[in-house]
Amino acid sequence: MKIIEGKIHNEKGLTSRLAALLVGEANHFKSNLTIKVFDETADLKSIMNVMALVIPDCTPYTITIDGVDEELAFESLSTTLKEKDLL
Repeated sequence: MKIIEGKIHNEKGLTSRLAALLVGEANHFKSNLTIKVFDETADLKSIMNVMALVIPDCTPYTITIDGVDEELAFESLSTTLKEKDLL
């Protein structure tokens, strides 16, 4: 199991565009990916689940990756999060 911890750095929070980018990246992998914000957890492969979290600016989050290609998913998602200043 791999874990990514970060914080949203966007004055509008996690926008639909950023959420779609993360969900699209997550869907490239077979592993289970979840995102946890406050006490709520969502499937990172579901845009509806991620958007339902309504994540505001400066909010910490945790992404958990568990599965056969978790190392590849971890590296790829970490790179994407760094590029979008979400890590």
